[in-house]
Amino acid sequence: MGRGSFGDAGGSPAGAFLFIGRERSRQPASFGSIRVSVGCRRSIGGVLSSVGCPETGNHPHNPNRPGRCPDRLSWAFMAGRQRATRSGHAKFDAFRGRIRRLRASMRAGSISHLVVSNPTDVGYLTGFLGGDSVLIVGPGKPVLVSDSRYQEELESFKPLVRVVMRRGAMMPAIAGVLRALHDRGTLDSLGVQSEHLTLAAERSLRAAMKKQRLPLRLITPTTGLVGALRRVKGPEEIRLIKDAIRIQQGALLAALGHLSAGMTEIEFAAELEYQMKTRGSTEPAFGTIVAAGANGSLPHYTPADEPIRRGRPLLIDWGATYKGYRGDMTRTFFLGRGQRELKAIYTIVHEAHLAAAAAIKPGKTGAEIDAVARKIIEDAGYGDCFGHGLGHGLGMDVHESPGLNRFASSEVLEPGHVVTVEPGIYLPGVGGVRIEDDFVVTARGSRNLCDLPKDPEWATI
Repeated sequence: MGRGSFGDAGGSPAGAFLFIGRERSRQPASFGSIRVSVGCRRSIGGVLSSVGCPETGNHPHNPNRPGRCPDRLSWAFMAGRQRATRSGHAKFDAFRGRIRRLRASMRAGSISHLVVSNPTDVGYLTGFLGGDSVLIVGPGKPVLVSDSRYQEELESFKPLVRVVMRRGAMMPAIAGVLRALHDRGTLDSLGVQSEHLTLAAERSLRAAMKKQRLPLRLITPTTGLVGALRRVKGPEEIRLIKDAIRIQQGALLAALGHLSAGMTEIEFAAELEYQMKTRGSTEPAFGTIVAAGANGSLPHYTPADEPIRRGRPLLIDWGATYKGYRGDMTRTFFLGRGQRELKAIYTIVHEAHLAAAAAIKPGKTGAEIDAVARKIIEDAGYGDCFGHGLGHGLGMDVHESPGLNRFASSEVLEPGHVVTVEPGIYLPGVGGVRIEDDFVVTARGSRNLCDLPKDPEWATI
């Protein structure tokens, strides 16, 4: 099912059932050739009774099998689920810390409540990655407004948030929550994410608030409240980025084993994405770039039916996504002999990459790091062939703050920032060379999260 933006919840998909209260089907569910018992009345509605499930004696629903409960497996599952729920509260500690830091930022801006509409920010603050849900953060327990598509998934998030299931459009549902908060006297000002909320969505919110007789003067545009928190990554976030990188590196090595002359760019991109998926990536971090020959001079090229041939370069820019966090790497290969000009350029780009990476440390600005790589490329006579910035922040989005570019003189690096370093030289009609790794800023410098080779010898296959 597709995920819209503030759309109405669709109907139940074919073959799906919605269980309300204690109602249930008396027929066993069927998944292809597998039949699943529906469970006894002691666990109706997904609620385990205090009596539990008998292990001895005749079961009332199956008197011909004394001493055996046909629902023992279901009972054990539910009992385990309860234990997991009790022990699972601690897993939200990191998210509670993020919400506390957000509240501090809100107080500094005289914002009592914030409507978090950016789904990536919702995921950062709660761990819920389902999308099409809005988080309302205030002094009390945050409220997550979602719909029935995510009802079962959100059960486990109730220790962290109060879940409200909407039955209609998103904005009227948000206004209903705000009305309740206003009646309690806690809603003094309402921040909205102006960097994400469209003008149409804001008009819809205003109309819904007006219908609820809420004063529109409460609305205050905000920018970057959550984004500022996301800039510095904690140890767990860095581990997840590292996991995404590990997945994509293994996937590339596997995909290269299937590379053959005549395979098209789009076929190799499909192979690479397949290899990432089988290793645990939920989706590509961005549109995979596979650029053969002269197509490599286009930095954001889209793969096509162009065949990959020997004696030509091949630029690959790819990334995996793992538990919401993304990796981003680029490698340029030379298929066979020849290509003297581009191989010479590769040496320049490789030198620029290493020099810029060595310059990364706290207190440096993004513009200063960009200048290190850019000077090497300019001194080699290719300054006009390096048009984009050196790099960007990386995390739950593939492009985040801080940036490493000529205009990032106010972007000061701090420990915990994760950035890409990706210098490139592009020659129209000939091809391009780009080398990209991901680095975390440490207390004294930086650490490369990638370990795939990039020396000129390795780049020739």
